[in-house]
Amino acid sequence: MKYSEKSISATPEVLKRKLGAEYLKEICIHASAFTNGFLAAGSAVAADGKKSSGDGSDVYGITLNDTYEENPNTSVIVAFAVINGANTTATSSDRAALSNLYFE
Repeated sequence: MKYSEKSISATPEVLKRKLGAEYLKEICIHASAFTNGFLAAGSAVAADGKKSSGDGSDVYGITLNDTYEENPNTSVIVAFAVINGANTTATSSDRAALSNLYFE
């Protein structure tokens, strides 16, 4: 396994507040989704782990945490959560497709 320690000053909080219990699904991010070995928390992804096309047609969920190419396993939020809209890169179409999430 290739991994080296990274120092990060702050990770954006994607969840603004919980509505009972957020519903998370595990996913392995596809290599094409990473930019310089990194995928930011709040990114919309498709079910195959690739970045969402942005038109909302293939969005599966929003990444909960920052994800690195060295360890592409992460969780996506698919239901019952309030998302801090300022800390997500999801397009308005992606957000509309995730009608069970609330973006504030």
